[in-house]
Amino acid sequence: MNKAVGILGVEQIEEHEDGSATYKFHMDAHARGLLAEEGLRLVLYCAAAKIDMQLVYDFIEDHIRHNKDEWDDQDKSENLT
Repeated sequence: MNKAVGILGVEQIEEHEDGSATYKFHMDAHARGLLAEEGLRLVLYCAAAKIDMQLVYDFIEDHIRHNKDEWDDQDKSENLT
């Protein structure tokens, strides 16, 4: 796999009344290829492991929440000293 990076950025964010949002991205052809490669890799790994991709996304969200809680606790303890 080529480790060179592509260019990816958020072009526009449209927030909706129901709390959801629509994001529009811009990217170069290299970034598009890398994203397609990584997306396919995720699908194939999940298929090989016979797990639903939602489990992977849930794991990532739990990991983010866990780290956020640790960072918040660390910030609180630093403010006490």
